[in-house]
Amino acid sequence: MSHTPRREPDPATVCARGTGFPPSSTAPLAPPIVLSAVYQVAGLGQIDALYNGEESGYFYARDGHPNAAQLAAKLATLEGAEAGLVCASGMAAEAAVFLACLNQGDEIAVSDGLYGKTVALVGRELSRFGVGHTVFDATRPETLRAALTPRTRLVFAETLSNPLVRLADVVGLAEVTRSSAPEARLVIDHTFAPLLCRPIELGADAVTHSVTKLIGGHSDLTQGLLAGGRALIGRAAAVASAFGLTGNPFESWLALRGAATLGVRSERACANALSLAERLAGHPKVVAVHYPGLKNHPDHGRAARTLRGGFGTIVTIDVGGRSQADALIRALRHVPFAPSLGDVATTLSHPATTSHRGQSAEQWARQGITPGLVRLSIGLENADDLWDDFQQALERVDAGPAPAL
Repeated sequence: MSHTPRREPDPATVCARGTGFPPSSTAPLAPPIVLSAVYQVAGLGQIDALYNGEESGYFYARDGHPNAAQLAAKLATLEGAEAGLVCASGMAAEAAVFLACLNQGDEIAVSDGLYGKTVALVGRELSRFGVGHTVFDATRPETLRAALTPRTRLVFAETLSNPLVRLADVVGLAEVTRSSAPEARLVIDHTFAPLLCRPIELGADAVTHSVTKLIGGHSDLTQGLLAGGRALIGRAAAVASAFGLTGNPFESWLALRGAATLGVRSERACANALSLAERLAGHPKVVAVHYPGLKNHPDHGRAARTLRGGFGTIVTIDVGGRSQADALIRALRHVPFAPSLGDVATTLSHPATTSHRGQSAEQWARQGITPGLVRLSIGLENADDLWDDFQQALERVDAGPAPAL
């Protein structure tokens, strides 16, 4: 049989086919972005090995990709955890661990004063699946003991609460959980305090982060992280894949870049926050300042013992009422109203109309939220420049009523 000489492929074929990676004896210094949604597998034996965990590699980005693996490894190391899972948002990370640990008929004990969306997830969404909840004060572990029941399988609290920055007694919560609900896991939302302490070292089983905030650091990505024991992360990863909760490559790459400067950003922002909190505390138009670095904060002693490198980047002030809060927001020249936190620049938010919007007056009162409350996320500016802007803005705020206790 005669052999027909092989012709060059059609241009359409050249366009459609992949090019492969160019050979190189060197490795990139900066992590490359790997945007591929799928990966080429050699054969059926390899796909079996990948699914069974007998071989390392990737096959579909929802189940894992190099950028997520790099970010998870770095942040798990920061938290002293065995493993990490990158999720599409901080709420996705919470949903992943909740769905991994809770079944119909179980209960979750949650600390009072949680982020509003977490309250909605637990109180409105999980309840539809037959999951109950109880509430405790994370600063008083004895209240957790009273909130635990034989059905409790998860305890959830924030290191620093939103928006009054109350510091959880993680050591005490861990002791109560182990002694009174040994089947339950203690999970801490550590979004407000990366690097300031390690909840897992203090006794927690896992931590979540909204990587969108301080870790990403530039308000240009939305992502979350769950870090903890290998078995828990494995179970949560399966849940995250099934529910589509995992994070994408580009934002994982952005977060990895942001994490590189987290140490210096955290140090500078914490120093600015303490300076501004001290100055605001002495201003006659400010009726209350909430910051654990201030000696009159109810958790200052525990903060001084537990936190290292600063007292956090969040300062919450009360200027009396909604009209005063609105006047302050409008009068600031360089601090925008942006309902998030953790940017390199200082921003502010109004909890009553953003993070805790839609909650009842009773819920607000229990959490200490008033219409005059303004949450400040302190950035990297010069501290004197920040103070100058707040001084001129406060001069244009009429004195308001003292907040209701």
